[in-house]
Amino acid sequence: MSNTVITKLNERYEQLNAETRATAEKMSSALRGAAKRVEQSSTELFESLVKSGEKRQKELAKTAKTASKKAAQKISTLDELRGKLAEALGLPTQSDVEALNKKLNTLTRKVNKLAKEAS
Repeated sequence: MSNTVITKLNERYEQLNAETRATAEKMSSALRGAAKRVEQSSTELFESLVKSGEKRQKELAKTAKTASKKAAQKISTLDELRGKLAEALGLPTQSDVEALNKKLNTLTRKVNKLAKEAS
């Protein structure tokens, strides 16, 4: 081969080598850019998910509070119905039983006191 051909081949090799390095640097920059975008996107997605989760948690808490109030109202209504039914049937109410228990406890204490004094 002649020197001219070898020189041209060397020049072409150097040109291709420079183009390859430039392309490799561009690809490396593109990968870093893509990694940065993925990082930003994942951060944004995470923050969005956190906000959605917090919103859902507040909604669930509100729903639970409403359900709890409704349940308390139903229990109160049920207690009223029990009281009315007991009254209609002539049965003592819970407050009547509690009052009787207090009187019974008072009488028991007095009897015990009298029994000790008699001994």
